[in-house]
Amino acid sequence: MLEPLREQIQEVIATRMAAPIRRDLVKLLRRPGYALHPDGLCRAGVLALHVHDAVSRQSMGRTALLAAAAVEIQMEAAFVFDDVADAAPGGTRGEDLGLAIALLTAGAAAAEEAAADSPGRAAALDHFCRAYSEACAGQFLDAALQGRGETTLEEALRMTRLKSGALGKFATGFAARIAGADKEGVALFERFGDHTFTLAQLVDDLRDACAPGRDSDLAQRKATLPVVFYGQEFDSPAPVDGILSRDICNSYESSVAPLYVAILAQAYIRRADEDLTLLARHGYAVGGLVRFFESVDSDAGETLSAARSGLVA
Repeated sequence: MLEPLREQIQEVIATRMAAPIRRDLVKLLRRPGYALHPDGLCRAGVLALHVHDAVSRQSMGRTALLAAAAVEIQMEAAFVFDDVADAAPGGTRGEDLGLAIALLTAGAAAAEEAAADSPGRAAALDHFCRAYSEACAGQFLDAALQGRGETTLEEALRMTRLKSGALGKFATGFAARIAGADKEGVALFERFGDHTFTLAQLVDDLRDACAPGRDSDLAQRKATLPVVFYGQEFDSPAPVDGILSRDICNSYESSVAPLYVAILAQAYIRRADEDLTLLARHGYAVGGLVRFFESVDSDAGETLSAARSGLVA
């Protein structure tokens, strides 16, 4: 699925973007972690393809690829804004913001073309805008909470669900509408996307809490659930030169914070499993979605096990 999806993304850029910016957009998307990098996961686009296949039971056609490219391009724009927000103060990332705006335009153009022949064109495009605006609210809340400090657990969870869960809902809901799913089916697909992407974000937050060097969420005092929970247990010590000491990391790893987030992540695993069961009972071909979720669950396994064992050790 990845290669056809990447080819479609490049076609959208080549045909929908002005010539002066095309090369820079491709260069951006070839950075590590982005869609056109060899190791890029393209999770939003791949999930959209699996949803379209579950509804239509057809091999990937142009409409499915356009819908997947649309949601993946929007996801990449969100990544850019996130990277810029996390950059060191005083950095020069204005060019990246310009590219992110161009990506939003490219994604909207791909969405419009994908929806052109869908049975619910207006509903699909309305969802595309509304659901993505929820994710934008999550991006805003993330930056606002980090700047404010003293975040509550409720605020951190709300931010996580808006920022990441809404992107999963955005991808699955758009693909389901393009493929012609009924109202109940669309709601089930959206729930699955919400739960799966929230799970993935919780796992990432656990992994990044004590990341090496200056990449640690604790060092940056981010408003993620592990960092916020730890801050309620202990006074968050200041890093030295932006780097956490081993003692600080040991204190975090032996606290209840990783276990709390691991338990919450397990709850989202159960919810996503229930969503898949309901989708199968509704008559959808969920084999691809099951494999997709198994890959997310597999990635989560080691991190969640480490979080649980850290407290016992």
